Amino acid sequence: MKFRVLGCSGGQVPGRYLSSYLLNESLLIDAGSTTAVLKLKEQQKIRNILVTHVHLDHIMGLATMADNLCDNCQTTINVWGVNEAISGLKASFFNGTIWPDFTQITGNAQPWPVLTLHNLPEEEPMAIGDSTVTMVRVNHIVPSVAFFIENNKKTLLHVGDTGPTEKVWSMARSERNLCAVVLEASFPNRLQGLADMSLHLTPQTLAREVEKLGRPSVPILVSHLKPQYRDEIIRELKRLKGFPLRILKDGDSLRL
Repeated sequence: MKFRVLGCSGGQVPGRYLSSYLLNESLLIDAGSTTAVLKLKEQQKIRNILVTHVHLDHIMGLATMADNLCDNCQTTINVWGVNEAISGLKASFFNGTIWPDFTQITGNAQPWPVLTLHNLPEEEPMAIGDSTVTMVRVNHIVPSVAFFIENNKKTLLHVGDTGPTEKVWSMARSERNLCAVVLEASFPNRLQGLADMSLHLTPQTLAREVEKLGRPSVPILVSHLKPQYRDEIIRELKRLKGFPLRILKDGDSLRL
């Protein structure tokens, strides 16, 4: 499984890109920075997009990618998410006011829309492209999900924005082929109150979540660090002992 980090930052400043990850060149997880990183030919290879939730830092690139590919893509791109996320995209994003509705627009050379939106069933494996995806809710200020993505007998668990949660860990404990977990750490420990209020994690609460997993050999790929606190968060993460942590960087390319 080829895992490419287009962006993994919890905020946008020069040199830091918003959440977006590419699997095997054709499956996108979130789209915060997609068009800021991928060339047009690379965007044209995308066939499916998994949306963890509809906060702007995770969906911004859907708008610009749809604009880039209008009348310029070989097939519609399927966008998958929980019911509330798909409804939010329809009502508040692709609504003809904030942005053209690229789920409806077609062109002279393209009789299909760039994007087609789909509700993904919860906690049920579903074939998407060459992967099998299982979606489970996590605990965020808006409906947010994690995805178990199985490909070539390996399973990546990508956890969207979340505070402390439970269900996903009970499912992950029994996932035999789990090869890595992407998990956020948005704020430093001194801002635990803000993290709790906004339902994000700090290094100390990330450690508690990883303990719930109970799989000490599974790598934890840490993401979504707020850029204004990045150095402080990294120092605190490095103090954690007994956890196989890797702090992701924009541009990382991993073989899982």
